[in-house]
Amino acid sequence: MKRSIFLLSALLALAPSALVAHPSRTLSFSGSIVAIHYQHPGIEVRVGAKTMAVTVTPNTSIQRAGGFATLASLRLGDRVEVLAARSGKSLVAQSISAH
Repeated sequence: MKRSIFLLSALLALAPSALVAHPSRTLSFSGSIVAIHYQHPGIEVRVGAKTMAVTVTPNTSIQRAGGFATLASLRLGDRVEVLAARSGKSLVAQSISAH
């Protein structure tokens, strides 16, 4: 009985930590947009010699010139700063700031 109460207490103590984003799962980078996808919303950003594919969701905050923007207002060649979270093997944009 004591063991099952201990295990239940341990599981409940650990459960909230699964809901918190871990810093190691976020990534911040900047580069130039080399592709924009509308059917499966996302962008590809050239960062040095690499190209980073990032999914855009309705929750992604997109800004351009200090104001709110949409995926459709982004252009190839735009310099962007991206904050993304890892979701499995994918990156999901939390925010995109275009210059």
